[in-house]
This record gives sequence, C-alpha cells and structure tokens, in this order.
Amino acid sequence: MKKFFADVYREYKAFTGNKIYKIFRYVFTGIFTAYLLTIVFPQYLFAHDISYKNFRVYSNQPLDGNIERVLDLAGTRLEKSPIYDKELTERIFICDSFALYTFLSPTSRKAFANTLPSVGNIRIGMIDASRDLVFRNDQSDNQRSLSGVIAHEVTHNLIRKKFGLINSFTSLPNWKDEGYCEYVAGETTVSFAEGVRRWKENPNNESRYAYFKYHQMVKYLLDEEKISVEELFSRDFDEKELATKVFAKICQN
Repeated sequence: MKKFFADVYREYKAFTGNKIYKIFRYVFTGIFTAYLLTIVFPQYLFAHDISYKNFRVYSNQPLDGNIERVLDLAGTRLEKSPIYDKELTERIFICDSFALYTFLSPTSRKAFANTLPSVGNIRIGMIDASRDLVFRNDQSDNQRSLSGVIAHEVTHNLIRKKFGLINSFTSLPNWKDEGYCEYVAGETTVSFAEGVRRWKENPNNESRYAYFKYHQMVKYLLDEEKISVEELFSRDFDEKELATKVFAKICQN
C-alpha cells in the first residue's frame, strides 16, 4: 500500500512539474484573476458614465435625461426608508445586453439585477429608461419598473451597511432581506391580484410568488403591526405562523 501511494505521489509530482502543466496553470490563474478583478472593477467595460446626485451610472449606450428622472423616482422611494443614507454613492452598471449581464452576474443571470456584496456594485440587465422599465432574460414575469429595481438593490446595500455584511448572510432570513427591499421598492414583479392568485393555487410552493409573499409579510409587520425597521431586523419571528396570518388577511381583501 505504501508503495502504491509513493508511486502515485511520484506521478503527481512528475505531472505538476511538467512544463505544459505549468503554462496551463499560469494561464488559467491569470484568466481567473482577471475575471475576478473585472467583476469587482468593471468600469473599463463601459463607454459612458454620468454622476447624478448620489448615483454614478455606467453604460455602453449614451445616457440621456430619462435616467435622471428614473433616479429621482428611485430616490423618492428610498427616502421613505429610515435606513437610507444619502451620503453613500451608489455605483450602477447598466449592461445593455443579457450576455454582458450574465458575464458580470453568472449566478443571477435570470434576475433583473444583482448587487455585489461588500463592493456594492449594482449590475442591471437591459433597460428602457424612457418607460422606466428593466427586463430579465426569461419567458415570463420578465419586466418591472427600473426605478423600483434600483431602489430594491440600493436597499440591499443599506441593509448590509446598517446590520452588518456577515449578519446579512449568516443570520438574516431571506424573507426579511428581500421582503424589505421590495417594501422600499413599493412593488414586486407580479401585481397584488396575481400574487394572491398564485399563493392560493400553490400554498406549499412559493417559487413563482416568493418575493410577493415576502413583501406582504414585511408590509404587514411595518404597516399593520406598526413595528420599526430596527425591530423587523432584530426580532425573531415564526416565519410560518406569520405567513399564515398574512395569507389569511390578504385573502379577505
């Protein structure tokens, strides 16, 4: 047995000492490092950028006044949140194509947008600023307001800054995180009536209405029970019990 492992080790050393292997390793490491740096610092991929209030927006297409109107709408939504910080500069990268968006956000390629934790870069897919719309690469539920999505993604950054990056990943339930972001956005991808319909039809499978459900849960706590945002994130709640209560209430409307 010892001889077997000794032979395997010698073969491994001979293989890793091979010149072709070393070249391949260096090339692969270089490409991977360049990709990671691009994810963190993608500015060089974008030909245009503007600064407006506390937003810095990058795009491959010239940005006109419509984007400023969209940012104003997003700012109006954000200002309603007690954790909003106007002093923070938010970097938004408009990808203008699903291919570029997927390149920068491979794990969220079907989403409207994605925010890089710790760095805070907000990556957004294809948009139509004149109609305040953003699109995602899917067959259904594939458009919603751009201003709402920007408010949603900025709120992710605000939550991580206020309550801690590590806590947001280790102890913050998804329904609180996404639910509050949708609460600030003031909308979800589906309408209220459609969200209720999907919830009624599939009460045990939230895959097609999860964000709507989370939004309603947070909205109930903040608007009906009048708890504070601080309490929302600091208190422990029975998620199943809360969802049952919220479901019963919205079905009465």
